[in-house]
Amino acid sequence: MGTRSLELFFQPKSIAVIGASERPGSLGGAIMRNLQAGEFPGQIIPINTRGYENIYGLPALSRISQLEHPVDLAIICTPAETVPKIIKQLHAKGVGAAMLLTGGIARTRSWQFRPSSERLNQVVQQTRMRILGPDCLGMVIPGRRLNASFLHVPVRSGHVAYVGQSGTLASGVMDWAYSRNIGFSHVLTLGKSQDVTLPDLLDFITQEPQVRTLLIQLDEIGSGKALIRALRAASRHKLVLAVKSNRFAESPLSRIPTPKGLRSRDTLVDEVLARAGVLRVSATDELFDCVDALNSRREHFGPRLAIISNGRGPAILALDRLLHDRGQLAVLSEETRTQLRSLLPEYVKTDNPVLLNPELKPQQLTVVANTLLRDKQVDALLVIYIPSLGSDPLENAEALVKVAAASNKTVLTSWVGEYSVEAARECFDNNKLPAFETPDNAIKSYMYMVQHQRTQDLLRETPESLEIPISSAYQEVDKAILATHRPGDYLLPNHLWDLLHAYGFSCADNRYRTSLSELLNVAEEVKAPWVLRVHHRDYLYPFAYGDNPRERLRSVVRNLKTTEDLTRAAEELEVAIAEAFPRSPVLGYTVQTMHRALDNLQFSFGIGRDEEVGPYLFFGGGGSTADILVDRQVALPPLNATLAEKLIKSSHFYQVLSERSDNIERELVTLERWLVALSHLALNHPWIAGLELNAIRRKVGHYMVIGVAGEVGQPVKSAIMPYPNELETHYESRNSHLYDIRPIRGEDEPLLEDFYHRLSPESLRLRFFSARRQFDHRELARFTQIDYDREMAFVALREGVLYGVVRVWIDADDVGAEFSVIIDDNCRGEGLGLRLMQGIIDYLTKRGVLQIFGTVLPHNTGMLKLSERLGFHMRHNMDEGVVEVGKNLNPMKYAWQKKRMYPF
Repeated sequence: MGTRSLELFFQPKSIAVIGASERPGSLGGAIMRNLQAGEFPGQIIPINTRGYENIYGLPALSRISQLEHPVDLAIICTPAETVPKIIKQLHAKGVGAAMLLTGGIARTRSWQFRPSSERLNQVVQQTRMRILGPDCLGMVIPGRRLNASFLHVPVRSGHVAYVGQSGTLASGVMDWAYSRNIGFSHVLTLGKSQDVTLPDLLDFITQEPQVRTLLIQLDEIGSGKALIRALRAASRHKLVLAVKSNRFAESPLSRIPTPKGLRSRDTLVDEVLARAGVLRVSATDELFDCVDALNSRREHFGPRLAIISNGRGPAILALDRLLHDRGQLAVLSEETRTQLRSLLPEYVKTDNPVLLNPELKPQQLTVVANTLLRDKQVDALLVIYIPSLGSDPLENAEALVKVAAASNKTVLTSWVGEYSVEAARECFDNNKLPAFETPDNAIKSYMYMVQHQRTQDLLRETPESLEIPISSAYQEVDKAILATHRPGDYLLPNHLWDLLHAYGFSCADNRYRTSLSELLNVAEEVKAPWVLRVHHRDYLYPFAYGDNPRERLRSVVRNLKTTEDLTRAAEELEVAIAEAFPRSPVLGYTVQTMHRALDNLQFSFGIGRDEEVGPYLFFGGGGSTADILVDRQVALPPLNATLAEKLIKSSHFYQVLSERSDNIERELVTLERWLVALSHLALNHPWIAGLELNAIRRKVGHYMVIGVAGEVGQPVKSAIMPYPNELETHYESRNSHLYDIRPIRGEDEPLLEDFYHRLSPESLRLRFFSARRQFDHRELARFTQIDYDREMAFVALREGVLYGVVRVWIDADDVGAEFSVIIDDNCRGEGLGLRLMQGIIDYLTKRGVLQIFGTVLPHNTGMLKLSERLGFHMRHNMDEGVVEVGKNLNPMKYAWQKKRMYPF
């Protein structure tokens, strides 16, 4: 449903509490008390059918029909069976939003609550009211003095937004956070999410300026594609952390089944969150440790950690955890070691970790910490302190705060204990220095920082351009398959081999026939010795095997040299299949040239499908005797070379390959091409419900597919929008220059950087509203690696050089799109700016966006003339000193859209 009318939840001026009461323990009473305790500045109207004159000192109504004016928000605290009727009454009075704190509606396991849920869905569709809940906690926004919740503790003000699916868990987290003096900008939960969903809330909260960090608690991914897009948009501007429960399929409370072909769905959830730029943590308490650490992180952050400890035992605990989590202990430079030798007693070793005396003094801590932080081979510092006689925890903490303030590197602290170090921890909190109760917790949070940095760097890494030899023949194969297959059908091997050949895969030479006699007639067309595969119905589907490799019947016989061998092997396999699979008839036979794997290296890869996420790719070790599920790693399409390399390197197969190969780089290039081709295959054929491919390594850098299985399903698009090839066009300028006009790609980063360097200072100032010449990799990656669902940029290229770019940022509801455009100074008069602007306008119009708008400096006469020529309306914003230009592209469908549009 998008962010329509969500401002009524976040910025209400009036609230009606349905079911308000002063009865002890009542839900309506808790809401009234919290609204008043929070000093809500707007109007509060309690409503209760018992006819109370006043509730907590406020005049009360006995019926919704008595409302004189529509309120912005209604909070419903009445029994489940009354809710549909109440929503209809509220809609009749012009109320646009309601929170359902009522329990019971979501309990679908109990038959008596199902009619309520169904009626509620019907009423929501009829009224188009925005509904948060049912079974939600409510909403708390301290900065707006709004506490419309039944929380039992107050919420401190801050810059962290907490959005969860479980109200009871949020209640416990808020209790714990209050005791740790942690503040929030927003606290809310969704409950059943029968209307307002998590993606809706994330899209809205991301636009809230006071929010710096988003903490998300997930039971289920739900509306997977929309959630991934909302998370990707949020993580571009905010720090986003998530804790995902329901990690195991064996849990009786887990609703979503593990997809076929995976041992654990949790690996897919990890990939989804990482691809969205989200840091996933294991527990709720780790959320806040990570917030402290990540928010305090300085500009220069890296993985090499130095440790100072005034005790050997705590340092060992920290090292154990660091090595267990595959962290990196910094190797101190010889210069640093020399300085430490001059500062420390002879018996103190100058290795990392640096072990100081238990009676640590602030002067010694200061000089040692400063020395380590000046070392270029140290990225971060952890200081572990154990209280003892002769050492003051607070004085040492104050000394470390001064050291940290003077450095641009990350400093973490672990003052171990409780009573003796309470004041020291308060000192760290006041100075925004991360403080952890144990060295183990400090290292865990540090490794989350490293993990998040690696994920962010990976998402921003400029991908290598890979040419994939895809033949147009895939379109004919696609038509042939869809003409003869329906969802749920298996794919015969001949269709799959044709499809793989079209995408450039090297495949074993083979022949498929539906009868043995036909196979014998063509067998000699394939070079012997042969492999015979007997296909029965159950094994034509992908992932058709049990967990135990020893129990599998592979229906394969190798090293056959004559047609007599083929006949005998086929008959023996048919008998075995009939015994093991009596209800699975034999449907065909394949004869294939036998190839031996180099070093017996085999791998499995292909396409799977998840109920919430959609299609995904997998890769890992293979072979008929291997437990392939153990090594099966996953990724989301679309893939580029960088993401394909990450997928490969995460597998155990890669570890074995790197030990045996003399040229691992050559191996990687081939495998990356295969996985990028597989990504194209998944995107071009969304009807593939499952595709399992088995391959062997024939020699260094050369691989061959030897086994295939596939299934047809209903078309399902990828959760991440792929590069839109269909938007590529050409333009011949007035000077007869031929330009390629296409969407921007991640590989275009060097071209964009060169383009900006060629522009004049005045052109850059008119585009960026400031004088600038330098663009770092992080910014350029953000400009080139865009989410095509929320952003679009067209570039104009001539002979491999970039000469212009137009860009739009599109809101989550496709109401408005803000544009920017810039052209090479030497291309003026060629009509390139007009062509790019018209192209982006046509794209937005076809997509259904209602309005395009932008901001222009008053003396940018060229842009103002171009806007006028394109039919833009203009208005001068005297306060900002700019000209606002805009154009309506499509008619409004709903009244709420008018509130979001510029009134040009």
